[in-house]
Amino acid sequence: MRTIIAKFLFSIMTIFLLSCGDFLNTEPLADISDATYWKTENDATMWINYAYRSLPGVNDYRFDSMSDDCVGAGDLIAQGLQAPTDGLVGIKWGYNTIRHCLELIERADEMSNLSSEAYDMLTGQAHFIIAYQYFEKITLYRDIPFIKETLPLEESDLPNTEKSVILDYVLDQLDLAINKLPVSWPDSDVGRATKGAALSLKTRVLLYNGRWEEAANTAKQVIDLGIYSLHSNYNELFLTSFNNVTSEVILAHQYAKDLYTHTLQFPYSFYRVGGTSGSLPLPDLVNSYECIDGLSIEESPLYDPLDPWKNRDPRFKMNFIVPFDTLSGVVYDPVNNLDDRTPARTYVYFRKYIADMVTQQRTSWVNWILFRYADVLLMYAEAKNEAAGPDDSIYDAIDQIRKRAGMPVLDRNKYNSKDKLRDAIRNERRVELAGEGLRYFDILRWKTAEIVLNKQVVSFEIPGLLPLRIIHTRNFDPAKHYVWPIPQSAIDKAKNLEQNAEWR
Repeated sequence: MRTIIAKFLFSIMTIFLLSCGDFLNTEPLADISDATYWKTENDATMWINYAYRSLPGVNDYRFDSMSDDCVGAGDLIAQGLQAPTDGLVGIKWGYNTIRHCLELIERADEMSNLSSEAYDMLTGQAHFIIAYQYFEKITLYRDIPFIKETLPLEESDLPNTEKSVILDYVLDQLDLAINKLPVSWPDSDVGRATKGAALSLKTRVLLYNGRWEEAANTAKQVIDLGIYSLHSNYNELFLTSFNNVTSEVILAHQYAKDLYTHTLQFPYSFYRVGGTSGSLPLPDLVNSYECIDGLSIEESPLYDPLDPWKNRDPRFKMNFIVPFDTLSGVVYDPVNNLDDRTPARTYVYFRKYIADMVTQQRTSWVNWILFRYADVLLMYAEAKNEAAGPDDSIYDAIDQIRKRAGMPVLDRNKYNSKDKLRDAIRNERRVELAGEGLRYFDILRWKTAEIVLNKQVVSFEIPGLLPLRIIHTRNFDPAKHYVWPIPQSAIDKAKNLEQNAEWR
């Protein structure tokens, strides 16, 4: 793993000098690339390594606080206060990586010294990253400029293209990637896109666009590869010592000690170990965790509102730090310690992704997981249920996840219809994937954002111990907020690009 990270960093330093800037607004790569580059397979490998920087990483934690799960760095959008001029709405804009990958595909076609295997490996990765880039953009911005080949500056001012056209292109790119990419890579190349990763992304694309039968069939292809399984210990998936060593993680954004680190501990951990409350779980999320008997907190006799942290789904304590828990040798005490009480707006923090924090330093190198087998099982269950209603394969998929967590299997008599099973699947998805940056996209595609975001959000309350805090009021306008505005900076630099109708 350190080998590919070292190659990756060298690629960043080298190629950044050649390709910085946004494709739509800056000149393409200088002719120096023709004269001095694209001579060897190693040149092309360095080029594609650089493109991996664009894969979602730890900064995607912000999307959870745009949802009903958290408060924090995404509050502007959760409160409905975003505008085209706000920097936050531009976080997934930009075409440099797409242009970069198109360049590789075009240059690889001209490299006579590439073996057919090397050609497929290199271009397969490029197709995958192009698909990922476009998928993120159309999911948020809908109709966007569509570039399928490198263009000179004078031809790069393009109008909006309908989402459906780009969606077809995304699926075509993924089919190319699936056909070209290997099932696995050597250990020295861990972290590269594989056939399983391309199939997983295709499943997510189809799922997000309501193509249920196709999504279920594609997820089944991942399952049928027979190389992925649930790791025995849920918590270990999010520890640095388990980077790249489980059969559950299909693809992760790679980090490495002393080479390529991040500061996810900064927004996730509490004040006395260097945190800043950048993403705090809300009661709606925490209360979605059942009691250990498999019943909701409204139904279970095990639930005690005066001691709400006990007798809960084991994932509860694996995902969250609650009052009087310990992290990095420090007790979190919002009752008696003013330093802890002030920043903890909801009284609960994330433990996921920072559980192995052993000092009070903020630097971390745990990988950010993009696709894991549990998510594939959840996507399969959701798509299969929406396509045809309950069947044994759906219950079996969910039960694998629940049993791994130490929870009872789903009650098949209770969840015996499409609607009831839908609710169970959605809640299981929320519980299993909490803090992984996916919830916001779920409430957008389910069209439930207008229900779950239009409210006042508050902290937990335990009488005599933790007083209720009103945090803020959120607003989601269904006539406007299901699509993001195109960043105003992009509009200002183009003649043919139009703002989305909802934001004009």
